[in-house]
Amino acid sequence: MTAIRFGNYELNPQKQELLYHAPDGIRLWRKMSFREASILRLLVEARGDIVENHVLLLEFWGADNAYNLNSLYVFMSRMKRMLSADSSLTIVNVRGIGYRLIQQ
Repeated sequence: MTAIRFGNYELNPQKQELLYHAPDGIRLWRKMSFREASILRLLVEARGDIVENHVLLLEFWGADNAYNLNSLYVFMSRMKRMLSADSSLTIVNVRGIGYRLIQQ
């Protein structure tokens, strides 16, 4: 799989890297965990559609329970911080349903 461009970012799920293309041309990168890169890839590929909590929980934790849901909340909070350099991108929590990545 090749890198996926969205906003000012480039995600390489295989290398688990997130690159940021800053307006001044500087490219910053961050190593990601397998789970982080995979969840972000699903959000990007959903193109603004909701990725449901139970889909994420079953795919990456193997069970849809409250303990794992708390772990998902932590991952999503971390992802929001990772994408904070690009104000045109927002990860939105659709309460009780899931998450979606919105690009303005």
